[in-house]
This record gives sequence, C-alpha cells and structure tokens, in this order.
Amino acid sequence: MVEKGDFVLQVSLIAEKTGLTEITPIELSKGGNLIIHLAPHPIVARIATVSSKEDSEYAYKVLDRELRVARHLQSKSIPALSPSELIDAGPYDAGGAWMTLWRYVPPTQLQPPSPSEAVELVNRLSIAMKDFSGDLPVLGVWKRACQSANKLRSSSDQRIQTLLSVFQRVNERMCNESNVLIPCHGDAHARNLLPSPEGWIWSDFEDVSLMPAYWDLASFVGNHALLGGIQQPTFKYILDHFDNGTDLKAFGFAIIARTLMSTLGNLDFSLAGHGDLEFATRQLELAEDFVRQVEIIMAGCD
Repeated sequence: MVEKGDFVLQVSLIAEKTGLTEITPIELSKGGNLIIHLAPHPIVARIATVSSKEDSEYAYKVLDRELRVARHLQSKSIPALSPSELIDAGPYDAGGAWMTLWRYVPPTQLQPPSPSEAVELVNRLSIAMKDFSGDLPVLGVWKRACQSANKLRSSSDQRIQTLLSVFQRVNERMCNESNVLIPCHGDAHARNLLPSPEGWIWSDFEDVSLMPAYWDLASFVGNHALLGGIQQPTFKYILDHFDNGTDLKAFGFAIIARTLMSTLGNLDFSLAGHGDLEFATRQLELAEDFVRQVEIIMAGCD
C-alpha cells in the first residue's frame, strides 16, 4: 500500500519537473482525494487516492473530465475553480494515483448567499452545463444511490423499507425517462460552493452526469429543506418563483430523488462504519414526512 508521504513526494517531484522550485507541500484535506497546496505557489494538487486504487482507468477519465468541465464553465463566465494555468494541469500519474493541478484559493470569509443569490448561482451553473458537449455518464451519480438501496433491502427498519418503496418508483421513472436527461454538475450542494476573494465559486466536478431537470437546484437545497422543513428560506423562495406547474413538478421529482439518494447513501455509508450515523439517522427520521409534503405540493399543480 502506498503511504501518504510517498504521494506527497511524487507530487513534489512532478511539480519540480514542471519548473516549480522551493515547494513546501501543505495538506489541506484527505479522504477520497488527497488535497495538497504546493506552497508558496498558487497551485493545489488533487490526488484521487481511493478511486485510482479501485479502478485506475476510470479514475483517469473522471479527472480528465473534471478539467474539461471546469474549462467549459470558465468559457461561459461561470464562477468556478479553475485548473492550474501556471503549469499543465494534468492528469499526472503520482506514484500509482492520478493527480490534477488546480488554482489555490486562500481561506476567505464571505456572508452566505441569500436565497435569491444562491438560486441565481445554481441557475447560471445549470444553464452553462447544458451546453457541455463532452461524453457524460447517464445517471452517473444516481448509480451510487442504487447500490446503497440494494444494500439496505435486508434492513428490518420500517422507515428504511418505506423509503425503499418510494425509491423503487423514482428509480423506474429515472430509467424510463433517460431520453430527457441533461448535463448537470451532479453534486451542487452548498459545500461545493467555495468562498474566494472573487466571491463564491463552484468546485468538485467529479460527479458531472446526465440527470433530470433541476437536479442541481435540488442538490443545493435538498438537505437544507429536509432538515429545516418546507419553510426553509431558500426552498420556499424556489417554490414561490415557479410560474409553470410543469417545472414545479419536475423540481419536486428532483428534490424527492435527491433526498432519497442522500438519506439512503448516508445510511449505507454510516452503517458500514464510515460516516456520521447520528446525522444519517436524523435524515431518516425526517425523510418520509418531507417526501410526503413535497408530493402534496406536486399534486397541487394538477
């Protein structure tokens, strides 16, 4: 098994070969990806340690696609984390794990975006993503939800079984309507909106997929609404600004699907000993009633 220190050494060697000198590697984050700031240079290395080990070819494709998506968003003037412009962004083989290089964003304090500002940020992102012409996985981010649902089918918890029944109906519709899917960020939640000196910018494009309409908007507000209720300010703002009943029903479907994906995925992950079981249980306690309330709102559009 390759140690973290070996990856750091490989990153430094690659950076030095591109002309960077006097590098001090600073670890910013570790998990599925190891994030290292190549101080004092304004460059961050993102090493896909986990996915490269599981499937190196797939990891390369994801990282390469992330770079292409980020450049596409730049071309559309969307505030997004940009690949390194000082040296080639990659991907590079860093001792058995694929790595890309990105612009370093220094820690920045910003006021959270208001509901209208948040919706504008997501809508601009979604409009720009529709024009992305590269190959994207069909329902790529949804496949993890299907895997989690399958793992939970043996659960004796009636709350989980109730959600799985809803999941089955949603999944059937997802698969049957694959011809109307659109390019989406895939995981446009608030933690992937980074504060920067230039304002809020989008990051983390590894889950870009062909998904239903309003998937990114549902991703952004989903957990906020689940935990805060249908009166949560951003969720309420969204509902109040839909003029078309068809669009409201499409958003309702997306928010239900995103709630199921988050709740079942976090439960699966936590029960396997890898996540926050208290948070996942809280989601489970709220999900059934929240889905029912959204279904009532959708029924009112008929």
